[in-house]
Amino acid sequence: MLEKASGPAALVEIEQKGNVTVRAIRGWGRLPERFIRLGQELRRDSGFDLLAADRALLWEWISLADTGDGKLAAAREGLVELLGFMERGDYLDWQPIATVVEAETGSPLRQGGKRWIHGQPSLDDPAAVHPAENSEAVTLFAGEMMPEWLPYQADGGKFEGFATIGNGLMSIKVEAGHSWGRTGIRSESAMVEYPRGRQEAIRLTALFEPQATSDAIISLVPSSAKTDDEWRYHHVRVGMHLDKDEGPTTLTLWIARKTVMTREISGPLERFDLLLRPDDVVLVTDGKGKTLLQGVLPEEDTPPEGYRLYALTGSTSVRRGKPLRMALRSIQRVQEPFTAQFAPDSLPDGNQQITLFEQGVLGHLWVPTAGRGSVFATNASLDDGELMVDVPAGGHWGKVGIYSPGALVWLDRFSSGGEAAVTFEFDSARTTGFVVALSPLYNLVGNDPSRPHLWAQWHANEDGSAGRSMLFIKPDFPKTAWEGETSAAAPDSVTLRISPEGVLVEGLGAPQERFPWQVAMPNMGFRVYVFSHAEKAGSPVRMVLRRIQLDRQMGVEPPTPETAEKVEPLEVTPLFAGQLGELWEPYAVRGASFEEHGRFANSRLVAEVPEGKHSWRKVGIVSKTPVFEFNERILRTSYAVRLKCDPAGTSGVQAVFRSSKSADMEKGADVLASFVRHDTGRHAGRYVLSLSGENAIYRNWQRTVDATWVEQHWDGELEILFGNGWVETGIAGGPRVRGTELRTGKGWSYHMSVTTLPATPLGTARLTLANITGQWIAPDGMTAGERWQLVDDEDFDAGAFLDELAGELPGE
Repeated sequence: MLEKASGPAALVEIEQKGNVTVRAIRGWGRLPERFIRLGQELRRDSGFDLLAADRALLWEWISLADTGDGKLAAAREGLVELLGFMERGDYLDWQPIATVVEAETGSPLRQGGKRWIHGQPSLDDPAAVHPAENSEAVTLFAGEMMPEWLPYQADGGKFEGFATIGNGLMSIKVEAGHSWGRTGIRSESAMVEYPRGRQEAIRLTALFEPQATSDAIISLVPSSAKTDDEWRYHHVRVGMHLDKDEGPTTLTLWIARKTVMTREISGPLERFDLLLRPDDVVLVTDGKGKTLLQGVLPEEDTPPEGYRLYALTGSTSVRRGKPLRMALRSIQRVQEPFTAQFAPDSLPDGNQQITLFEQGVLGHLWVPTAGRGSVFATNASLDDGELMVDVPAGGHWGKVGIYSPGALVWLDRFSSGGEAAVTFEFDSARTTGFVVALSPLYNLVGNDPSRPHLWAQWHANEDGSAGRSMLFIKPDFPKTAWEGETSAAAPDSVTLRISPEGVLVEGLGAPQERFPWQVAMPNMGFRVYVFSHAEKAGSPVRMVLRRIQLDRQMGVEPPTPETAEKVEPLEVTPLFAGQLGELWEPYAVRGASFEEHGRFANSRLVAEVPEGKHSWRKVGIVSKTPVFEFNERILRTSYAVRLKCDPAGTSGVQAVFRSSKSADMEKGADVLASFVRHDTGRHAGRYVLSLSGENAIYRNWQRTVDATWVEQHWDGELEILFGNGWVETGIAGGPRVRGTELRTGKGWSYHMSVTTLPATPLGTARLTLANITGQWIAPDGMTAGERWQLVDDEDFDAGAFLDELAGELPGE
């Protein structure tokens, strides 16, 4: 039977690109449990990372097992079974077709257990169905002074006299008394391009003679930087150092002169790899793929011209002036496939499954956190592909774990049938207490989840007799929403489910019922917490977290709200019509000038701010008096403010709402909404939609959308909805962001400013604003009598209201 792959769509796309790994299959929930267990056993017993494997690597491992590799021999049968599973494409959905003609070029096809891509030949060797997924390794240095390399010396280093190169080895011996003694080689030009935004990662592999090495450094420096100060200009730097004269040896990752992570190792390594991922994650691994160090590049641009490569020895501050040795054999560079997941803030067009944490990698999503009495670096590690926490007695409540500073869980299409579920997987045998929690608000590292929150807790009793689970839902339940006794063994997993019917917690022994949570509203975003928690203050506690997964199920498309038959919609109030009028006046802040950067043309505000020396220059308009005031109507429905821009003339727009007018409206803002395109940095090629309140870091939310989508679909309107205690902003058909605990509700009135918004502090900005309108949102099924209760006071007709109300009363 001839078959064509029909889904899941995102996994089919990865298949077409030839980038399928075991991790990608698991990320879409298509990896059978037996292979998950196989990966855990390989990682525990041999240190091999099965999730990173593709078919080519599986073939290699099976070959090694056949030639007597004891670490792989025991897993050979499982590896062969997994290879067959991948070769057959059993992780995809398939539909029968009569002939190849029915398949589009580029479609994955299958027949007789063999796969190929339509338009490419079907090969007998299943491992060759796709082009090689790893590029061939390029040897950058092989122990010879090739023309691409130049000597490097700085801070007491001296190449001539300290370094010898030949016979496949660069040997450097720095005598005592030479300060930092930095001596080695550097590439004459760029050797490494940063892979941000690409489909492959870059791996640099350095091989050493460990017996002849005390201190070794591999460093990446932008090729436009000065060549004589590697330390000052590096972006990424890995150092292996003898910490004291007699040991121990430490391995350290620096990013832009800041120490990101240091760990003690048993001695100088024969090999370490520096992996640069397209998502800005930087990993240092050993020869088995075990992650030793990790960090994240800052959001600034990576150098388009690439990096020069430095290989040198150099001292640490505690051994400055001491003898140094390095013996480097080779450096290789290889490109390897990288499969990007859906971003957690992406706007889904269907159900999604996203791995939020796996293999112990924090990336951009997570930061370490530790409460009073604990220290993450002391009480936690990210070794062996997991987060392991061990807080001894005396560590207060032992709250150590990770926290997402940005919202990871978004309630899109949050209607009937919709649900967002976050699953936390633990090693139950090594876990004695934990908390998993969600909160819409940002918090400082080390603090408990902000209220409102959903807090699920489990701990074992100290005597080992039993365990206890507790569920806190604030502010809906003053005390615990539920608590009960459990077995003494920790659960393997806990799932927090949010739907329009409420929240459900699975895995803690709680009843299978939904609890109300008032902040579970459409388009709300939630931060995620997981940390250890002892039974009593001062008791020891352990926690091992393996994985966090997000499953998003889209609800049915809700119908457009309609009023009752023959009931007119509520009036639209013009707030700005392209001219100043009596309500508005020109506005410019932080070094910008309206006379220089703003004007009115063709009944539109046109503002253009060039690149400058002042940070966040903004130009636009500000209201002289409040633009609207909320009365009891805000308790019944919401109020929409809509800004209509010309997309072609707008790179970014910011609307600020403040209870009083000020020279800089953003300072002390009650509500701030913005939409801006980024052309540089981590969000290059995307628009960022943001909402914040009270000019505070605690109440802020943002999500991104591809600029190509915006250019094809955005009509220029940015909507801000005000509710009773919440605000929402978004664009039609695109992302929306809702925030809670904001200054809005009965009695609030706002001055308003609308300005340009640069994506970077000194960047350019353009805004073409046509109009601003305001409108109360008609509740679904609004009757004529209800309509009279939502009109402006000056438009209210008491007689007509009573007549309509009487007509709506049921007859006898």
